[in-house]
Amino acid sequence: MKILFLDIDGVVNCEKTMQRHRGAIGIDPYMAFLVGNMVQELDLKVVLSSSWRHWDEGVEEINNQVIPIFDKTGREPYIKEEEEAVPKIYTQRGREIKKWLDAHPEVEKYAILDDDTDMLPEQLPNFFKTSWKTGVTPEIIEKVKNHFSEPS
Repeated sequence: MKILFLDIDGVVNCEKTMQRHRGAIGIDPYMAFLVGNMVQELDLKVVLSSSWRHWDEGVEEINNQVIPIFDKTGREPYIKEEEEAVPKIYTQRGREIKKWLDAHPEVEKYAILDDDTDMLPEQLPNFFKTSWKTGVTPEIIEKVKNHFSEPS
């Protein structure tokens, strides 16, 4: 099974996205087309790693406008060791993706499309960074396609 871990903000929308969903930034049709077309062409399963996964209407919007979601990552909070008296609880997308992958050993290959960089070092060869300024581009899509065509 081949998996695409998909973020939404900064991937299928960007600072110039005009579409809105309940007052929030929505999904850019062109960027949604780029991702959806690639997913279908490569026969990928999409695992939603975006904060949109916590919002039922957001997941429905993605299912309708981008591509049907196969699954979602869970939350994996952790406490950073700090000098402060009250420790802060954090989440890290890379830890959430690792937990999902550990529970799914059938995954042959995966890619991560995200504008954040909080991935684990071992995930970096599978990470394709987008930008909040532009979202996903045809060039990034081509890099992901090439990644899946390389031997594992």
